[in-house]
Amino acid sequence: MAFSRPRFRSLRTKLAVLYAGLFALALVAIVAVTQVIVRHNARESVMAELAASGTVYDRLWALRQQSLAGAADVLARDFGFRSAVASGDAATIESALVSLRARARVRDAMVVDLEGQVIGAAGPLATAVSQLPFTLSAGRHDAVVVVDGQVYRVVLSPILAPTEIGWVVFALRLDSAEMRGLQKLSSIPLIATILHPDEAGHWVAADRSIAPDRGLDQLVAESSNARPLTTLSLPTGRAFALAKPLRGADGKVTAAMLIRYPTHLALAPYRPISVGIVIAGLLGLIAVVLGSGRLARGIAGPIAALDAAAQSLEEGTRAEVSIESGDEIGRLAESFNRMSAGIVEREHRITHLAFHDSLTGLPNRVSLRQALDQALARSAHNGDPIAVLCLDLDGFKGVNDTLGHPVGDALLKLIGLTLTTLAPDAFVSRLGGDEFAILLSGGFDVDRPRALAQSIVDSLTEPVQTEGHLIATGTSVGIALSPGDGRDADQLLKNADLALYRAKQDGRGVFRFFEPALDEAARRRRQIELDLRQALKCGQFELNFQPIVDLKRDRVGCFEALLRWHHPTRGLVSPVEFIPVAEETGLIVSIGEWVLHEACRAATAWPEHIRIAVNVSPLQFRNSGFQAIVLQALTRSGLAPQRLEVEITESVFLDGEENVVALLHRLRAMGVRVALDDFGTGYSSLSYLRSFPFDKIKIDRSFVTPVASDHSAAAIVRAIVDLATALHMETTAEGVEDAEQLSELRGQGCSSIQGYWFSRPLDAAAAGAYIAAEGVTLAA
Repeated sequence: MAFSRPRFRSLRTKLAVLYAGLFALALVAIVAVTQVIVRHNARESVMAELAASGTVYDRLWALRQQSLAGAADVLARDFGFRSAVASGDAATIESALVSLRARARVRDAMVVDLEGQVIGAAGPLATAVSQLPFTLSAGRHDAVVVVDGQVYRVVLSPILAPTEIGWVVFALRLDSAEMRGLQKLSSIPLIATILHPDEAGHWVAADRSIAPDRGLDQLVAESSNARPLTTLSLPTGRAFALAKPLRGADGKVTAAMLIRYPTHLALAPYRPISVGIVIAGLLGLIAVVLGSGRLARGIAGPIAALDAAAQSLEEGTRAEVSIESGDEIGRLAESFNRMSAGIVEREHRITHLAFHDSLTGLPNRVSLRQALDQALARSAHNGDPIAVLCLDLDGFKGVNDTLGHPVGDALLKLIGLTLTTLAPDAFVSRLGGDEFAILLSGGFDVDRPRALAQSIVDSLTEPVQTEGHLIATGTSVGIALSPGDGRDADQLLKNADLALYRAKQDGRGVFRFFEPALDEAARRRRQIELDLRQALKCGQFELNFQPIVDLKRDRVGCFEALLRWHHPTRGLVSPVEFIPVAEETGLIVSIGEWVLHEACRAATAWPEHIRIAVNVSPLQFRNSGFQAIVLQALTRSGLAPQRLEVEITESVFLDGEENVVALLHRLRAMGVRVALDDFGTGYSSLSYLRSFPFDKIKIDRSFVTPVASDHSAAAIVRAIVDLATALHMETTAEGVEDAEQLSELRGQGCSSIQGYWFSRPLDAAAAGAYIAAEGVTLAA
């Protein structure tokens, strides 16, 4: 059967059972060894006592034999007795034997003559004795005979006259009385029994007290040459036993004397010692069990406390264990407490980082979302309004780019502190970058959102001092109110963002409340974005070309490529509607790349003196691969670089002048012409004209339209033309629609003209026909 290893759910029980088991095994071994030693000593003692008793018996028998021989000699020297034996006088012999029996105190005494006749006895004993003198070996005068189950020890003494004429024979019965006499001579209460073989050859007691037994047969057999001590299991109980063989006339073992000593009597003197050892063992075992339990509690108790504390820590509960000692367990408890404190501290730090912005220490987007959800839940019960204000900084990217991120980070910290100061009753959070959000809840004055937004705008309008820099910044704020602008967090945040977007569109530095129309505009923008991606994939774009007339040569000198989008369901979509969306989503990069390739490809069909002008958005210009795109468009189309004119606006310089100028120089090195579009509006700065030698300046239509009727407009156009001439740049006037404008511009020395007066934008086929006709008639 396989041994099943016990499993313990408690370390204390395991230790207690282990220690108690080990000590119990040790005590059992000690008791067992002690019992073996006691039994061995008892056996040795009994062996010595039994051997001594056997020796005493032999000596007593030798004395008895000597006494009987002496008595027989006295009778044998009597002349009358010898005469009676010689003459066969039985009566005289019988009379003498009676006297001899009395004197020797032997019941059976007889005379055997040379004829083997026995006088003084009859029956089986006489028969057994009649031939005994003739069979004894020389020198022997005694032997043991068994007659009818009785054992006799026979002693012979010769009758000399002077030669042997017979023998006086004594037969002593070895019965229970004889054995009791032997027992009385011993110092211990041994038991002596005479054995003789039965008809089957097994040794049995002459008094029938011991039945045939294999161990008894073996003991007698081994005793013929030695005196082994064995333990017999007899009907009277177990006993240590020793056999003394008794030999017959032929020298063989005819009978045996069994000397035994009951084991319970032999072990009796040692029993107090054994009992004492057992009691001591039991007491030791009890002490060991109690001690093991106490030891196990001492070891396992702190470990169990550590286990419970570890489970509590695993479940997220801070737990400490008491330190009750300075040993390894105590030091382990100290380490656990330090570890527990460290884990809790790290969890708190992680939790804080999960819900707070690491830079400003303000709650982050996740924390705002939770606070907004809770505020909305409370509002659903008590009806309190909720306001969400979203804001970001105007021109923050420029701060990072020009002053570095450390200054930008310091500015964000200052802004966070300012917002917290301005809105002590609100939940101020940083969403990321320069985006912040403020949550007003829990009941507030109806004008509080507007007043707070205005105070923020006013506060951030003033330049701020940080990291040794005076930074001019500003902010726009979008506001959404619940429940009117939304009943869930996503809706409120989205609408606040839409309001912020509107504020930025309205010139920045202002705040705007959300209006449903903003949501509709946002959805429309989103749909345009999706449609733009589809249009780019399905080829829904095409280019129109508006001629730019060279006034010096009175012919078309250039075509400006204009993007057109034919939507499958909306029809022709205005660039004013989709270009801003393309720029916001970044699609303008892909669309602009398509325009470049398509414009270059179309220009290859025109005469070599006609260039193609392509507008490039600031987003395209910030793309690091723009130069490669231009080169790829020229290479694929085979258009000469000098026939490509890239038109940029002054807004490309807002992200940094150095990189822009470097790119312009690389384009110029390729042979590509560069024109500055919409000059005179927006971020116009004459320093741009010094930074890069543009090939052409395009005068915005806002100056061209009134040029014939407004002297101030005419003066501005004249100044621009004179400036361009001084800088060796060409000029193109946009938006010419009548002859008066053309005449005035020609008179001021403008290089080229573009406008409806000559032609509206044409598709590729019409542009080709326009060139072929060369039907341009310039009115003077």
